Amino acid sequence: MNLIGKKIIIRDFQKEDFPEFFKLVQDKTNHDLAGLEYTADENFAHNLLEMYQRRDGAFVIAQKDTDQMVGIIEMNKRGASNDLLLTREIGFVINRKFRNQGFAKESVQLLIDYGFNELNLTEIWASSEKDNQAPQKLLELLGFKYIYEVNQALPYAMQSNLVKYYLLKK
Repeated sequence: MNLIGKKIIIRDFQKEDFPEFFKLVQDKTNHDLAGLEYTADENFAHNLLEMYQRRDGAFVIAQKDTDQMVGIIEMNKRGASNDLLLTREIGFVINRKFRNQGFAKESVQLLIDYGFNELNLTEIWASSEKDNQAPQKLLELLGFKYIYEVNQALPYAMQSNLVKYYLLKK
């Protein structure tokens, strides 16, 4: 994929992205707020990058001028049944030093346009940890509507993991 915006490019992962990718996965806040894998182990991080390179629907958010990775955005299938074929779920995370610069907004808008205009999707979903206000505000700004909240914690983990789901229809 190669989507070009005003300030960013959404593109496939490259080996050269590793330094910025490693910064993302070793920031525990990204795990806690966005569900991104967490590791401080450089070898494991290389394995994660290779996994992202193979994963359909996972892309780098890079600065247009420098091609430097600033984040990750995903557009994943929601299932194989006929009623889910024309739906996708978007997820994103931005490196903390690049937040509040419009990269997330532009990236999500590019994927929305791509999804509705190129893939002919009828629905795009997004979720956010309940206490992560920034993406919730962004989703609402882009026209997503709050639909429901679910606890995604494993029953035996004895913890709560509340997630809010948002929907955008064509």
